[in-house]
Amino acid sequence: MKYSALKIIELVFVNLITTTRLLGAFALPFIYVYHGPSVCALITIILFLTDAIDGFLARRLKISTFLGSMLDAFSDKLLNGISFIILGIEYNIMFAPLILELSILYTNYSTYRFGGNVQSTVILDIFVILSFALLSLNAFNTNNNIIKYLIENKNIYINIFGCIITIVCIVALLDYMKKNKKTRINPEFTHVKFQNR
Repeated sequence: MKYSALKIIELVFVNLITTTRLLGAFALPFIYVYHGPSVCALITIILFLTDAIDGFLARRLKISTFLGSMLDAFSDKLLNGISFIILGIEYNIMFAPLILELSILYTNYSTYRFGGNVQSTVILDIFVILSFALLSLNAFNTNNNIIKYLIENKNIYINIFGCIITIVCIVALLDYMKKNKKTRINPEFTHVKFQNR
């Protein structure tokens, strides 16, 4: 598939947004260590927003590519995985979705190898952001009763979020495995032909 000069610029721009998420994921542990959970929560929100932005632009500008799809899926899983490692240091429940995310990453790779396409889940992203946001509440000195209540009960809520994330990851993994099986068995489910890859 040949692109015009404008389409190539658009393609590079969209892939740069995805690459920002990839690099941001690697920087996240350092941000957490040196700047704390408040800044980490803000950066995580920005990084998750890049996922929505690059996907929207790729569809809107009609510049979806196999490489872009793979880069997007990998950066999503890397960001989620690193977030779970950071959260898992204090909340062991976050290691369960980390293992599931690694399984999803493998299934994604296998599905892409056979030309299939898989989607990420927004619910998981929201609960990761909420977990970081709860961790960052300690930085606020306030007399607000709601914030005080959330600070006192953050462990309970983050553990609940971890359970929800784990369930979402299990559902996503099962869905990805189903799509992977369809892609392997039925050629009509193949979105990207080998020659194009």
